[in-house]
Amino acid sequence: MNIGPLLPGRLPSTMLSERLKTSLNSNARELSNLQQQVATGQKFSLLSESPAAALRTIILQSTLERQLQYQTNISTNQSLLAMSETAMNSVGDALNTAKTLALSGVGSTVSDAERVALADQVAALRTQVINAGNTTFRGQYLFSGSLTNVAPFQELADGQVVYSGDGHQVQSYIDTQTLLSNNFDGISAFAASSPEIGSDIDPALTLQTRIADLHSGRGAKLGSISVTLDNGTPETQTIDLSRVETIQDLKTVLENAFSGSPVTLTVDIDPSSQNGLRLTPSAGTVAVSNVSGSNLATQLGIASTAVAQINGGDLDPGITLQTTLASLNGGTGIGSTVGTGLVINNGGETHTVDLSTATTIEDVFNLIRTADPNLNLGINEARNGLAISSRISGADFSIGENNGGSNAAGLGIATFSASTPLSELNYGRGVDVNSSNKLQINRRDGSTINIDLSGATTVQDVLDKINDFETFDGTTPLADLNLGQGVPVGATTLDITRRDGSVANVSLAGDATVQDVLDSINAVDPGNLVASIDPDTNAIRITDNSGTGPLSIASNAVSDALGLAVSETGTDNSVPLQGNFIPIKLQATLNTTGNGITIYDASGTGPLEIPPIELAYALGIDGTESGSDPLVGLQGKEPNPKEATGVINLLSRLETALRNNDSQGIERIGVKLDAEINRVNGVRSEIGNRLSILEDASGRLQDQEVQIREAISRDFDTDLTEVIVEITQRQTAFQANLQVTSQALQLTLLSYL
Repeated sequence: MNIGPLLPGRLPSTMLSERLKTSLNSNARELSNLQQQVATGQKFSLLSESPAAALRTIILQSTLERQLQYQTNISTNQSLLAMSETAMNSVGDALNTAKTLALSGVGSTVSDAERVALADQVAALRTQVINAGNTTFRGQYLFSGSLTNVAPFQELADGQVVYSGDGHQVQSYIDTQTLLSNNFDGISAFAASSPEIGSDIDPALTLQTRIADLHSGRGAKLGSISVTLDNGTPETQTIDLSRVETIQDLKTVLENAFSGSPVTLTVDIDPSSQNGLRLTPSAGTVAVSNVSGSNLATQLGIASTAVAQINGGDLDPGITLQTTLASLNGGTGIGSTVGTGLVINNGGETHTVDLSTATTIEDVFNLIRTADPNLNLGINEARNGLAISSRISGADFSIGENNGGSNAAGLGIATFSASTPLSELNYGRGVDVNSSNKLQINRRDGSTINIDLSGATTVQDVLDKINDFETFDGTTPLADLNLGQGVPVGATTLDITRRDGSVANVSLAGDATVQDVLDSINAVDPGNLVASIDPDTNAIRITDNSGTGPLSIASNAVSDALGLAVSETGTDNSVPLQGNFIPIKLQATLNTTGNGITIYDASGTGPLEIPPIELAYALGIDGTESGSDPLVGLQGKEPNPKEATGVINLLSRLETALRNNDSQGIERIGVKLDAEINRVNGVRSEIGNRLSILEDASGRLQDQEVQIREAISRDFDTDLTEVIVEITQRQTAFQANLQVTSQALQLTLLSYL
């Protein structure tokens, strides 16, 4: 309280009045401020009134606003996940019912009418699951990933269902640094796409490769390296590589560092590996080391003591959309794309993709997407291959070659090849190959043969066992080779370039058997140029000890027919030139277009038939080729189709199997339903786990809110008891001020002396 004393002695009236007025104003101001605190409930209205408390209050209020937003996010997430939980419970119920129906549909005691009724029930379950998948809440679809305004599932013909969402999830903050997904995409919740296909296609290092893409996309931490060139007088440069972005940039910076020196440096891609750098000094040696605080030289694979040339380690460049097709498979590319391409079967439709205009991975994706929009296209997590899957449930999916090409294999996306394990065929059920389960072939000449496939583990093993069925030896007539097309012996010679560089033109005129051909070759230089039959395959091999140069045979009608248009480039003359397989009258090959096995038979002109026993069915080669042309084969079906693994696909497959009385199909789906029930239960468990996390976070935030509000109240809220006491004191002081003022300003006779 401010009651100014009246100083002794006489004072000028103006000074006295000013002092009294100041005292009155001060008390009035303080009293007004206290009254405002009572009226507003706030200790201050301006930052200047209490700077420290105001700053603390602003920080706390900002924190409180964030906390309140987190609580809003949590509330929203809880409602979305609770609705998702309800939908997945419906899916779980449908799966349990489907399992019961599958068990009911197996066995000879079930009539066709009963199976149709069961199939109708399964179709209704599929509709129930689709409706659950298309659940909306708060104006958004719960299972379409990040595309929350798109209905995730649309039913197509024949029980097929396409997923139109993506593989992402919507996330929101539930705490300062905690993100949590509030929905599920259809791929994780419903397994609505097939497993990704794509193998390692080993992209080569190029000058355009970005540093950030090295080591499967992990990149390298840029900095400096130390390079020493020594041709008697060592020169060391510490080279800053912090600004390089590509291998070309790195090459330029390293070479420029020594451009004016007596010894220069050349940097290029190591041609022997195509995956690392090569550093070559113009003379002497080169050494590269890390500098203090950096291991960049090691990351670049070029750390080395002094050597004449550094051949760097594998930098394992990751695949990007801009990776060129020519750089794939260690720089060998994907084979010719002219007249070849891909054959994609998806959803009952076949699409041929012409890749002749493609130069990069992005080009390939654009062409595939144009041909079939119902595919997921991407690069795998390891960044060493593609990742392609189908978004259609209830249908097969496969990728194969077109017109005998190698593009699918080159891109690592062929679903069927000679190396495919038999255990993967027939939807993963495999192929039962044993000595008592033989492959029956009714040949064109009317005979029946049974081929033992026991011991085969891959598709190539099956091809070899079929192709080796007919004996290939010296007595085999040339006229029987190549499906009865023979070998055009006559004026055309077999032109052999020997290891000493000489050329032997071997005439086969008059030769009638394989042994005749061997004798004609062996007569050129007896004991030195030796032709024989490979005991393991239907092929001829030739050795030549005339020198250590390459051994080759020029391509012409004769060498092609004998499988000898090949070369052996090694310097070891004990290594033979290995001829290619020569078919006789029975041949098994991979389909030239699409996936499958083709069987040719030139034994006659009647029909070629493979009965639909389990073994043939599993290999996809059951059927009949009724024509009379031996060059037209019995073309098998895709034996290794891919499919979506989730509930919708299983219900569609189960419905089809029930309608077709396919006992094996029903049993297959029955087994998969058990696994799918477990997977869906896992999704439901994850939803429950997220709800538990949200519940814990909500409780924690509520406790923090109480603490924050208490802290704000201490700095900002009015303490009414304290303020009312202070108001009473201020009013007393103000009253005293008024009394003193009235007394001090009274006029007396002394005022005029």
